[in-house]
Amino acid sequence: MMSTLLLTIYNLLFAAMLVPAALFLLLFSGKYRKEVFYKLSERFAFWNKLPRSEKKTVWLHCASLGEVRAVEPLISGLSSDYFVVLTALTKTGREYAEKINKTGFSAFLPLDLYPLMCKAFKAIKPDLLVLVETELWPSMLYCAHKKGVKIMTINARMSEKTFKFYNFAGFFWRPFVRFIDIVLARNAGDAGRFARLAGGRTEVYVSGNIKYDRDFSVNASRKDFGLNDGDLVFSAGSTREGEEAAVAAAYKKLSEKYADIKFFMAPRHLSRIEKVKDILKAAGIKFSLFSDVLLTKSAERGFILVDVFGKLQSIYAVSDICFVGGSIVEKGGQNPIEPAAYGKPVLFGRNMENFKTEAETLIKYGGGIIVSGADDLAVTADKLLSHKDLIAETGQNALKAVESQKGAVAITIKEIKRCMEATYGAE
Repeated sequence: MMSTLLLTIYNLLFAAMLVPAALFLLLFSGKYRKEVFYKLSERFAFWNKLPRSEKKTVWLHCASLGEVRAVEPLISGLSSDYFVVLTALTKTGREYAEKINKTGFSAFLPLDLYPLMCKAFKAIKPDLLVLVETELWPSMLYCAHKKGVKIMTINARMSEKTFKFYNFAGFFWRPFVRFIDIVLARNAGDAGRFARLAGGRTEVYVSGNIKYDRDFSVNASRKDFGLNDGDLVFSAGSTREGEEAAVAAAYKKLSEKYADIKFFMAPRHLSRIEKVKDILKAAGIKFSLFSDVLLTKSAERGFILVDVFGKLQSIYAVSDICFVGGSIVEKGGQNPIEPAAYGKPVLFGRNMENFKTEAETLIKYGGGIIVSGADDLAVTADKLLSHKDLIAETGQNALKAVESQKGAVAITIKEIKRCMEATYGAE
């Protein structure tokens, strides 16, 4: 069987690279060391003993924090009928998974080596494996198929760029993708690309994006961040290398006109904080660290560099205008739904391939605006800040765009239950 041969080669290569990769991370990479070695035993499927349940088990696997947050309402809808196991890849995702009190068990996903995956399946004993977005792991897929476990991919996302990669290496990926029984895609484009990769052997449906259904309520006020009611607040979230300088330049221009403006900038990766500090110093910008602002409840300086994790939603909620990073540079963009859900005008660059449908929906409703760089960012922000009614109108349009897309969680829960009943019968 071709998939068996490919899996053997894949596992041999994976195992051969594991030790040198671990040594490199240990010796040279401060950026990823804490990430990789956090709860390291779990990555080898050394878990605490799972509690047992008489309910059928749904194993839900996410990549990172964004996906774990997105599945919270899904877990709430499934936990009364099923025992839900949640795994994640990243440290932040794993930490947040532990906070969701409706799961039966949470842990890191083991390394994608066949013996470790067999160990994980033996421990979890899933009746259904649910993968979120584009979590395609050959050993995991093969093991589930071999053990007769149904596989479903939900909120399936595959950009044109990602599809080109999988399609180019289709001789390897197609045998494993075809093990997936059902794909619930975010939109028609994602559905079509998954269908082509699976070669017609997988049921593929459009269910919508579950990230619109999240509970976006936060307990935050401007006073928490040392802000006054009259301050003009601009936030730049999840910025990447090449964007911080543009945000800094826009701030310098706007601060000349608006004395009461406050800029929050949150780099996508906190490991880059020192580099971002150097960028701001080179631009001649005096800034405060957000961690200090939280302690003092005072934002004396106009520019605040966010150096703590988990506060971006609260910052979006108290902002007047929001910019979503990863979009001026070619990183595919970040999720624009979060600021839009708080009724804020959302600015982003042209590189929104990873969130193409979301960006197009915001633009269609008049809640999203494309900017091309520092000058455009400053001009667009100035236009909005000069007309408070335009901020309110654009923000309401963004909120309408989010409301128009809700409902994917209900569809996804219905399809999961349908799959379970078709496989095991109604309980």
